[in-house]
Amino acid sequence: MKAFLTVLSLASLTAALTAGCGGGTDSPSTGATGSSSSPSTAAGSHACSPLDATAASPMTLANVLGAGRDADGTVYVLDDGAPTYRAFVSQGTVLQRKEVAGSGTVGGGAPGTESINASAEDATAPFALQIERTNGVATRMGVYRGELGAKSFEIGKQGDVLTLIGADVLSTFQVRNLPGNVVVEYSATTQDGHRLLVTRPMVDWTYSDFRVFYGTADQMLERHLTNASRGSTTYISFQLDGTEYTAIFSSALSAQTQSTLGTDPIQPGQPITVESAPGPASVAPLSFYCF
Repeated sequence: MKAFLTVLSLASLTAALTAGCGGGTDSPSTGATGSSSSPSTAAGSHACSPLDATAASPMTLANVLGAGRDADGTVYVLDDGAPTYRAFVSQGTVLQRKEVAGSGTVGGGAPGTESINASAEDATAPFALQIERTNGVATRMGVYRGELGAKSFEIGKQGDVLTLIGADVLSTFQVRNLPGNVVVEYSATTQDGHRLLVTRPMVDWTYSDFRVFYGTADQMLERHLTNASRGSTTYISFQLDGTEYTAIFSSALSAQTQSTLGTDPIQPGQPITVESAPGPASVAPLSFYCF
């Protein structure tokens, strides 16, 4: 929800942003034309590549919701990793984690019953899992290979029915995590040509994992995140030379809200242009400096 109060003028905000980039140790020195001085003015920062992936971190199964073996021998597992579900598919003696794109749980017709669904992303072999449980124990499990095109499917009528397996079988597998890939959550440009970039881990992230970079193309400095929240609109607050700025990002659920950057999280600030599908190409021409 967004309240429209006193509107900060574009001229005053542009001046504030330009001044905010003009001194101090937390931002580049920027003149009225938007040109930056040497990155050495950003004390404590170092050149970095924020989208570089890290090695896969060790992991174990936490709370198996269901595990089953297909007729071809492939094992599928859905695990509750809190706060997100984690899907796995066997590759020899390895249970390889796959990114879960969507999931849901609905109650069954009888007390203590529930049905859990999860769709796993894979560039070449996406799949969906459906699990029926009673009193916390899996009773049926199925897999649908390919793009499901729906939130769930009916076990026995769509896809393949899996043979349930227990912890004794799962203990014979090595569990392998996804690599620590990083994605661009938001890429935006202010009216005076400054860039704003927000990144996050691909999986296992919370809003506190957001990283904010703001500056000119040749000097994108990491900024201290102070707050991030999301409803139909996303609010990301960060420090710029001692002043807190809030970027407001609209979504399809808040089409009436304009994406802005300003010093008040309630009042609309300077309009910003947000890329619809940011990716590696969004950051290719940018030079980053991290804490």
